Amino acid sequence: MSEHVSETVGLYALGLLEPPETRAIDAHVAVCEACAQALARAYDDVAAAASAQPQYAAPASLGARVAGLWAPKKGGGSLRQLAAMAALVAIALLPAAFLLQREQTMHRAMLADAGLFARMASGPHRMVAFTGGADAKVVYAKDGSWYGVIVRGAARPLRLVWMHDGQRSVLGPLQPRGDLAMIYLPESHRMERLALADGDRVVAEAKLAF
Repeated sequence: MSEHVSETVGLYALGLLEPPETRAIDAHVAVCEACAQALARAYDDVAAAASAQPQYAAPASLGARVAGLWAPKKGGGSLRQLAAMAALVAIALLPAAFLLQREQTMHRAMLADAGLFARMASGPHRMVAFTGGADAKVVYAKDGSWYGVIVRGAARPLRLVWMHDGQRSVLGPLQPRGDLAMIYLPESHRMERLALADGDRVVAEAKLAF
């Protein structure tokens, strides 16, 4: 691989490339300082995004429940010790399984973000700011076929809501990742009024023109 790979190092850092592509980039960055630095920055970006995800601790009762498996009882000592060992192995694997799930969730979110930015870069679109208590904008196609909402400084999750005919239709959640919360609707229809809701309370609204 002689050409630079800076455009694909983000996918490499996310683990989304096929093995042949990964091996080709490995060989290239070994001899190309510029692409090696680009890959290092991509890893930093992924790590920053991962650290922004909420962390969950194991239940406080879990340790006591495992310890209880070691309590000697007549006629069942060997079986209970085997069960305890199995439980410890499961506990050891839980963080890896959880991280894999979180990583997959992050992959999907980052790919959705990338899809929105690619859509914005590839064709004409409109942008409208929300009014109210949120620093947010909605970016959308002129025909209403796709929408993206970007919120800055979101302290907690919000919901994107379509306001129509006296009703509210929830379109999806905006989960904060660092300083941003985003949602991308790649296939949609014309919606003239959108809102951001904190629970059942509307905190900001946007009126769209077509």
